[in-house]
Amino acid sequence: TAEPVLLSLCLCSDPAGVRLVGQQNRCAGTLEIQHQGQWRPVGDRNKLWNLKSGSAVCQYLDCGSAVSVKRTDDSTFRPVWSVSVPCVKLTSGPRDCVGLDEPNYHFSGVDVVCSDLLPQPNISLSDGVFGVYQQGFWVLVDSDFTITCSVQPQYPGGSFQLISDTKKPLNLTLPAVNHSAHFLLSAMGYAHRGNYTCVYHVDVYNHSFLSSQSPALYLTVG
Repeated sequence: TAEPVLLSLCLCSDPAGVRLVGQQNRCAGTLEIQHQGQWRPVGDRNKLWNLKSGSAVCQYLDCGSAVSVKRTDDSTFRPVWSVSVPCVKLTSGPRDCVGLDEPNYHFSGVDVVCSDLLPQPNISLSDGVFGVYQQGFWVLVDSDFTITCSVQPQYPGGSFQLISDTKKPLNLTLPAVNHSAHFLLSAMGYAHRGNYTCVYHVDVYNHSFLSSQSPALYLTVG
């Protein structure tokens, strides 16, 4: 089947007319487009969707790039929108690439998983003798303290990595328990002064995902 003729239907940059559905995260799921007032899946009759076209969708949704794009075959014969894949790769709006023709009926769909799947983790001091000042926190010298990394509940399991840019850099990893991890650091000394950040790791959709770094937590010795 030939590629559908193109028609520019939307000049807007609002991604409200494009979505990924069916998963826990808006950056993964079955690709749907709103056209002529109706939401319908995008068909892949010719098996043309790939990582490059999927990445165009992910970027449009502010979800990074595509790590997985696959054709799905549903048991239901349903109406789908025909979309020109070459157009999707070249334009900033997937809705602009819906064909002129009426929606086709087909079993196929397109599942996309984007790289920016994980929310930014949080970091905090949860235990120890410390105070707050303008730049961050001071911790009593020779004391023990705990830094907690946490993330919004979304996927089970995973792990947290605690990283510092201190004189003696830290790079510690703990499994996530109830979506958080507690790093106990002993005998606070001057080598502990600096910024601390958390990164969350988790395996979902048969891929390993890494979050962006948390905001920096600055510690000094008091």
